[in-house]
Amino acid sequence: MNTLLLYFLIYTFFRSISNGLDRLSGTSFSMILSITVLGIGAVAIWHMRDVRIHRRVFTLLICLSIFIAACGLSLTVSAGAGKIIDQYSAWYEIFRYLQLIMFVALLSSLYRHPSFCLNVHRVYMSLLFIISAVGLGQYLTGHAELVTQYDKFKRVAGLSSHPVPYSLEIVLTFFVCELSRRKMRLPIQHLHLAAYSLFVVALVLSASRTGVALLGVTLSVYFFVQRPALLPVFAAAFAILMWASPFGELFSDLSSVPEYIMNGEYAVWDWRTAPTSVHWRIHHWYYLSTLGLERAWTGYGPGQVGFYSPFLLLAHSQFVEIFFESGVVGLITFAVFWFSLPLAAMSDRRRLVSLYGKRSAEIGILHLWLAMFAGVTLVASFDASFDRETVAFSHLIVSMFVVLAQPEAVTEREPGSRYSHISMTAGSRIEASASRETI
Repeated sequence: MNTLLLYFLIYTFFRSISNGLDRLSGTSFSMILSITVLGIGAVAIWHMRDVRIHRRVFTLLICLSIFIAACGLSLTVSAGAGKIIDQYSAWYEIFRYLQLIMFVALLSSLYRHPSFCLNVHRVYMSLLFIISAVGLGQYLTGHAELVTQYDKFKRVAGLSSHPVPYSLEIVLTFFVCELSRRKMRLPIQHLHLAAYSLFVVALVLSASRTGVALLGVTLSVYFFVQRPALLPVFAAAFAILMWASPFGELFSDLSSVPEYIMNGEYAVWDWRTAPTSVHWRIHHWYYLSTLGLERAWTGYGPGQVGFYSPFLLLAHSQFVEIFFESGVVGLITFAVFWFSLPLAAMSDRRRLVSLYGKRSAEIGILHLWLAMFAGVTLVASFDASFDRETVAFSHLIVSMFVVLAQPEAVTEREPGSRYSHISMTAGSRIEASASRETI
């Protein structure tokens, strides 16, 4: 196996559980793993010096680099104006984005490896089983807890720092498993059914609207595009399940949100008019956006939103947060980077349609990823500071490269041996034609 690929698999596995390990043991394992990516990413770039990089992936790297430069500009201007409250947080944010660009560079050097998708599937199936089992274990052993004043049920955080990131991570892990399974043309086995069932149980125990919204939006968009006839059936079944589960009460509490907005009650904080965390978020967005307009162009500096928040918390919206910290310049550059992700994922769509047709399994994989991206964008806009979720962001990046990869197909053969590898001749044609779209 390629050494860089082996590192990526080991890093992905341990980085996905390191936040929980740090929370439980008080270590800095996550920071150590993130630092190693900088060095390994530089090695990957060196190895790619004579390799053509896919044009859309190169564009993505350039967009991310420009956003990092915008963060540096915001830091410089804000420091000169005395607006940087915590220098460490500012430099740490820039470090996180540098780590992300190196992670993208590392994947750029690996996704064409024939065994990339198969190994990604194995690692993510292991992760899904482990992190879901840990969440269930926490509940069974009485380690679920009320995390905020808005919680009505005790929640589990698994191997994450909080129930909300936990729900995001297990949903994205599930989709990486499913995308890589479909990419490899693997049949659903008993192991998949067991891991997926455990995932659903863990998601319910996290009692997080965020993860459920991501899962529901993704599947709804996918069925609308790919299987429109099944959308009403899915929507009805999903609504019934939600209503019968604890999430029914959690979502029903949002019925007062329109009145809260129409009456303008969000302008002044009053806990008596804000019965849910969504009401709190709306007030928080209003407060940060109003304050951010005072430094609209360059913001208050990366990593500073928690120090200016009256609640000492993140914005719970990546676009509001980036506007506050990096201003209009940072928001525009980040938006260009963010929407360069689906452009990169769709870069081979025309070839796939010409080779397989619009209703092929290959196009279905792309539609599933685009539906997932739509769900992530919705959640990132209205529910979570996704730009701060290093692990979840990494899963999103990995899923994009799974869509771009052209692996060896796997088919079931005989009971004594689970799978055999068969070269995808169509995939080789795509690789050949893809060279015209690289630089």
